[in-house]
Order: sequence, then structure tokens, then C-alpha cells
Amino acid sequence: MQYLALGNQTSAPQIYVERTLGLIKPDTTPHYLGRFVSPTLLRGFTELCKQKPVAPFTWMADWLVRNNPNKPKIFDGATGEEAA
Repeated sequence: MQYLALGNQTSAPQIYVERTLGLIKPDTTPHYLGRFVSPTLLRGFTELCKQKPVAPFTWMADWLVRNNPNKPKIFDGATGEEAA
């Protein structure tokens, strides 16, 4: 174990925790970004270029909140058969 000496005190042992391969796979990061992040940002930046707002950062932040693909969808309770 490794201890850090701070003056007269000795700190608790430093514990180094390895991240598990199940949680972080460096080779899948580009795939994840290409599949989930890039399409949304591409649509947002396309709209940003079309709109040309005065405050582009604020506009983009608002657009991302409105167009979040992970935002839960709220239904009124009617099924497709009942609504027709």
C-alpha cells in the first residue's frame, strides 16, 4: 500500500480502482458517437445554419433540449385503435 505523508499526518491508503472492461471499451467510442451523438448534432447544426440566430449557443442548447432523442414520450392514454 502507498501512503502519502502530509506533515505529521499520514493519509489513508490510496486505492487505485481499474475500470472494468464491461463499462469502458475504448474501441467502441467512435461507434457510439457515430450512432447516437453525431446524428442529433448534425440535425441541430443544420438548423442552426438555416436559422442564423443572434445567440447561437443559447439557441443550440434550447434546440438540444427540445429535440433530445432520449426524452421520454408522454401519451394521453389512448391506444392507436381508440384514437381512430
